[in-house]
Amino acid sequence: MIKRIGVNIDTTRVNGSLKRFREELEFFENIGFDYVELPPAGLDVIYHREFRAKQAERIRNILSEFSFGLTVHCPDPINLKNEGIDYERGFQVLKTTIEFAAYTGAEIVVYHLGSFEYGQSTNLHEQYLKEIGALRKLGDLAEKNGIKIAVENTSQAVSDVIGALNEAKHDSVSLLMDIGHLYLYCKQTGKDFLEEIEAGLEHAVELHVHDNFGEGEFNYSKEIITHEPFRFTYGVGDLHLPLGQGSIPYPEIFKLVKEKDFTGIITLEINSKDRFEEDYIESLKILRGIYREENV
Repeated sequence: MIKRIGVNIDTTRVNGSLKRFREELEFFENIGFDYVELPPAGLDVIYHREFRAKQAERIRNILSEFSFGLTVHCPDPINLKNEGIDYERGFQVLKTTIEFAAYTGAEIVVYHLGSFEYGQSTNLHEQYLKEIGALRKLGDLAEKNGIKIAVENTSQAVSDVIGALNEAKHDSVSLLMDIGHLYLYCKQTGKDFLEEIEAGLEHAVELHVHDNFGEGEFNYSKEIITHEPFRFTYGVGDLHLPLGQGSIPYPEIFKLVKEKDFTGIITLEINSKDRFEEDYIESLKILRGIYREENV
């Protein structure tokens, strides 16, 4: 049975404010979440790719006032398929993120599977192998610190991520299945969504859950897709809505979660807290109800 339900603290929402960080921890504790997902970039704990010990100490002191379990989401721009200096910088940031996770006692570091970059001197297969090698090296570091790296699907199938993990073959490198990202991908490609969910549940140590309408950005103007209020108005892209406010078939998903007896962490990822502050309780209620017959 799932006993570990988390919630994200968004990078841009906190934006370096430890006052806001504490307020969010208090808010999520009062609602009843078990875990929080920490954003190193939002907490200013990494500057120039290096660990900021004094800032990390401040953060750990604040966390000591609460009883949350912890995960950490590495900065989104890291792409281990890059070459040259971009790869080196990204590798160092992820290495420092693991250091921060170890310092705070976090269990998981989340990394977005890298995207292929056309126009590089290396071909796509070489980029793929570069990322696999990096995950093995970083997996060794994570293992020494009792941490798992959870590789998240973004703009690809979960089965593609599983293929990369099978290549990496490292006990400390696992899958994080993001349901919202997968729904968008399947709607745009015709992949069988529930088959992908079922495959992912066999491997995942964590799920990210949030809602959207499965509508991609390619048919919309730049003005719409680059301004958050318009994105909600038109219902386009990766909206990170509360559960039940989009069109993702969560009752069917949670039926599979129950059947597969998933026991990992489920993290609710709502990025616009101010917009949806009144909706966290209902989303948590839905998640707590997964193993009850009356689950919606």
